Amino acid sequence: MADLELPSDLLPLHTAALAADRAMEKARLEGGDVEAAREAYLQAASALQAHPFWEERRQAGQHQAFWQASLDAAKKALGEQA
Repeated sequence: MADLELPSDLLPLHTAALAADRAMEKARLEGGDVEAAREAYLQAASALQAHPFWEERRQAGQHQAFWQASLDAAKKALGEQA
């Protein structure tokens, strides 16, 4: 999926949402403040989903492929295996 061109402002949004998801899971597993982590995740995920790029991709029937490419890039940015 590396050959799909993503907007430059998308990676920080997807990375933030993925990091917030990981923090929420960590809080759940370690007895942290799950509600605060959940709120942070919802804010980050909402910002990611609100990016106009996604509607353009939906209309073009390309949302799934681009979402996966964006997720893979975010995982790589966080040092995870895509």
